[in-house]
Amino acid sequence: MKKGFTLVELMVIIALLGVIAVMASTAVIGIMDRSKTSLSQTQINTLEDAAEKWGVVNADKMPLDNSVYSLDIQTLADEGYIDSADLKNPENKEKLCGVVEISFDNTKNQYKYNFVQKTC
Repeated sequence: MKKGFTLVELMVIIALLGVIAVMASTAVIGIMDRSKTSLSQTQINTLEDAAEKWGVVNADKMPLDNSVYSLDIQTLADEGYIDSADLKNPENKEKLCGVVEISFDNTKNQYKYNFVQKTC
């Protein structure tokens, strides 16, 4: 009686393992891309929340008409609303630069906070 695998059986097993490896790596890359996008959105939400807290303390600087107040990341860091102004964009690993634009929405009678990314 013969023990072991034939060359064809080994080749089929190697091919199947290769297909499984390709499928797994594709799934992992997709998960990593989605997590980078999610982290980027979380950072933007954190900056907008920090700008909202800044607005409570600095109510005299908040716009009441159709104007827009631009609050930069460095100001938020200097005044202690975020930990560091040296934030990195997780999608491209570059320094995150930009401003949070604060405007007043007359229809809803509330402020809107919108992060606008700019080049450094």
